[in-house]
Amino acid sequence: MNKINNNIAICVATYKRNDLLKYCLSKIKLLELPRKNRIVLIVVDNDSSKAAKPVIDLFNKNYPFKIYYFVEKERGISSARNRLIDEAVSVDSNIVCFIDDDEFPREDWLLNHFHALIKYGADVVTGPVIPITNDSQLNVINFKSKLKTGHKPRHVAAGNVMFKSKLINEQGLRFDLTYNFTGGEDFNFFDRSSSRNNNHIWVNDAVIFEHVTLDRRTKKYLFFRHFTGAINNVIQYRSRKTEFLVWPHFILKIIGKWFGMLTSFTLFIFTFEKSELNKCIIKLASSFGYLFGLLNIIIERYR
Repeated sequence: MNKINNNIAICVATYKRNDLLKYCLSKIKLLELPRKNRIVLIVVDNDSSKAAKPVIDLFNKNYPFKIYYFVEKERGISSARNRLIDEAVSVDSNIVCFIDDDEFPREDWLLNHFHALIKYGADVVTGPVIPITNDSQLNVINFKSKLKTGHKPRHVAAGNVMFKSKLINEQGLRFDLTYNFTGGEDFNFFDRSSSRNNNHIWVNDAVIFEHVTLDRRTKKYLFFRHFTGAINNVIQYRSRKTEFLVWPHFILKIIGKWFGMLTSFTLFIFTFEKSELNKCIIKLASSFGYLFGLLNIIIERYR
């Protein structure tokens, strides 16, 4: 009998995005797998009506490894991610991977993460998430990262990550429910991991692609994303600092964003460059987001 070295759980949280989930699972199915390791796929549906079950049923009978499907009735991204890690531990996984339902991996994604985890003695490995609007871009993308493989990333997101289960079992890390509808739960989780001196490593060739759907290409979405992101920044900063430091820090940032916005708007008037208009929208959105965050007015990003 072949010895199984590791139990690896690939985890996907989903909510009413069946077409994207279907594509995600179709690509996970094609992954190159590390030998002598047991792989499972865990999908947590955050819709109590089990919207994703037909997708799971479609793949269940013809998949290279076992699929576990669960419904998490408590709404929110943190709740769904906590259910994922709970179920990963329940099937004795000692390595956990996260990928989002609107993403899909390159075929060597899992293998490259796994090899880096071993080579660098890492506790957490993460890599690039490359946005695309259609699959034709896959052959022409020239991705350049500021980090090289082996470097320590400043932050880690859950859209492309592999980590050891000791973060859960031994260190008791959970996704904070404070961020259930605002996002930022992943940065918070892995920042706490880093504070425990876990070894975080960047893997440049562990690539994941993210679908940028039509609704995400609008100016409205651009504003909303950076507006809610700025609110989240205030929440994160407030959790680490006293209120005496929070207000001056973000008032200065608001002033800076307004100067930057006026500069970008002026350049847009004279050049009509779309990029300058986008910068203007981003800075305006961020400044309002900081203000809302300071006033504890929380706008839900995830509904």
